[in-house]
Order: sequence, then structure tokens, then C-alpha cells
Amino acid sequence: MILTNAFRPDTRVLREAKALVHDGYSVNIICWDRKIELPPEETVNGFQVNRIHSIQSVYGAGWRQLQHLPKFWNETIKYALEYKPDLVHCHDFDTLYAGVKLKNILGCKLTYDAHENYPALMSLHLPKILVFILKKWEKRLIKFTDAVITASTVLRDDFLDLGISPVITLGNFQDTDSYTGITDAEIKNIREKINIPKDSLSIAYIGGFSNNRLILPFIETAKKLPEVHFHIWGDGHQRDDIEHTSAKLKNVTYHGWLSPYDIPLYFKSIDIIYYCLRLDYPGAVYNAPNTLGQAMAAGRPIIANKVGDLGRIVNNTGCGILLEEVNTNSIKNAITKLMNPVVRQEFGNKGLKSAKKIYNSQSINQQLIEIYNKQFSIKD
Repeated sequence: MILTNAFRPDTRVLREAKALVHDGYSVNIICWDRKIELPPEETVNGFQVNRIHSIQSVYGAGWRQLQHLPKFWNETIKYALEYKPDLVHCHDFDTLYAGVKLKNILGCKLTYDAHENYPALMSLHLPKILVFILKKWEKRLIKFTDAVITASTVLRDDFLDLGISPVITLGNFQDTDSYTGITDAEIKNIREKINIPKDSLSIAYIGGFSNNRLILPFIETAKKLPEVHFHIWGDGHQRDDIEHTSAKLKNVTYHGWLSPYDIPLYFKSIDIIYYCLRLDYPGAVYNAPNTLGQAMAAGRPIIANKVGDLGRIVNNTGCGILLEEVNTNSIKNAITKLMNPVVRQEFGNKGLKSAKKIYNSQSINQQLIEIYNKQFSIKD
């Protein structure tokens, strides 16, 4: 059973669920639909998705979310007890308490999947004293786990320093086959749909709108490059500012949320991908974005900055341009360099080659299955 705090399973959750189903595991996913946006139950690719609708809240509630989390945990435990799982796979720290309680009740195995350093992420929203308490609580709860998975090699090393074992890094990489099978005609149709004129250059940010993402400088850069088409897909804490700023510029379009199933086609349909993080955010070094793996699998160059696994992988593979400082001038200069189609293709080809060889979901899925089969030896 997989627990997630999001109302729709993200790319990482779906990838892991698919891998486990393919290997013979029976998988159920429990989500928290805070604003009651999707059905309470549905079947996706052969696994059951249950959404908790009884606790209404919003994203970015900060410390006020504390009044809702205990209710979410209780409802999650109720749902899970109906299925009596052999193993609970917790995505992100705010589901881990429910996983520990289920382990105590059922005697099941427990995996903690840390997408990023959660206390550091919450430092964007919570007072320092609450962030300190989160660190202490995570350190205590993690001792009840049977295995820990991270998306970041930096976070893996931190957990190993705490004496936690086993800890393995499973990067946010993609199934390259779902990208290479996309036709030129499909790309042409998407570019026409989102109003990119023929032979015009397009650049996009596709991802979450957490406060650690430098999205507004990306939008402001559009003023300096009126001939370039800027596109944005996503949702989250910065949405109001992003919508407001985008609406002022003719060459910027905010499209809303992009379904995980449409990601390969849209990444292939854009010429350049952008993803940069605030360096004053304590968790930046732990961030290992899906966007990077998606850009590589699509064979599209990425503009990023030098931080954590993001900077390491871009530097090692040569799949994009790394910015020393993120501002409208540096972003403009990077885009200008990538206006040359030969340069774009060179960066994109390096990313695709690395994705096919190392940074792909097939190799990551195999590692996940090996963890499950070795550590737990259970199948329904």
C-alpha cells in the first residue's frame, strides 16, 4: 500500500506503483484530496486509488495544517486497515506517522520514501521551532522503518550518517520509450494547440509551484525576449503570483496542471526546459527534480542552476546550461545561446544518451524491485 499527501499520485508514485504491479504485487494508493477535486475512488493502470475527502484544507496552509494532519492520519489508518497491507510505502514525511501506526497495529513492513528533506522544505512555511521539532520527530520515526528511499544522493548520505540502513537513492528518471515513440505529427499538433508559430522558439517550466522554485524571474525574462514563447504548467503555492505576472505578458501562457500521462508529449513539443531553485532555501541541495529526468528523456536542453543532484547531473552529462546566478539577464543569455538549433540539439542529444544509458526508470524500477524482494519477500 502506498500513502501520499497529494490529491493525485505524482510521477514518482505512479512509476513505483506500476513497477510493483508489474512484478506481481497488489498495490493500493491512498491520497489526500484536500479540496475535493477528484473522485473518491478510481482504478489507474490496475491499482486502486482511494482519496480522503473528509478533511478539507488547502496547500500552503503552514502551521495551520497541523490541525488537519492528525485527522488525515486517522482517516488514512482507517482506510488502510480495511486492506490489511503487508507493506506500507510512505511518500514524504507527513505520511510517515500513519505508516508507523499501521506497522504497530498490523506488524507490516514499512518503507519511507523521502522525496526531499522535509524539515528543510517546511522551513519555507513554518517557524524555526516547528522546523526543529520536525527534524527531531523524523529522526525518531525513521527508526521504525525497514527501508528508506531517497530521490537525492545528498539526503541519502544524511540518513546514513544517522545510522539508518538500508538507504538507497532512486532518482526521478523516466521511461525513455514513452518519449521516443512520439511522432513529429503529434508534436506539430501540440505546438499548434498551444499557439507556437512554426519555427518559433519555445521554452517552458513544467512542475510544482513550491516557494523554492525561481519561476517569477523566468516569467520576467519574457519581457527581454518578445520573440520567444514562454509556457508554464503546474500548480502550488506561487500560483496566484504566476497567473498574475503571466497575464501581463503577451508571450507568456499559463496552462494550469498537466496530467502525468501528457508529460512526455508536452516535453517533446517544447524546445527548451527551465528549472532553477532558490539557493537561500535550505533544502535546495536535496532537490532532485522530475523535470530534469523528463527533459533528458525528451532530448531537450535544460536551463538550471548549480545545486545538489540537479547541478551534478547537468554538469556530468552536459545536458544543459548551468547558471551561476539566476536573474533575467542570466536566463536571457542562456536562452539566446540555445536559439541556435545545432546547439540545442547537441545538449539535447547528450541528455537523451545519458537517459538511455543510466538515468532511466527501467534501471530505477529494477532497483526498487530488488529492494522489495530482498528486504521483504512478500507478494499477494
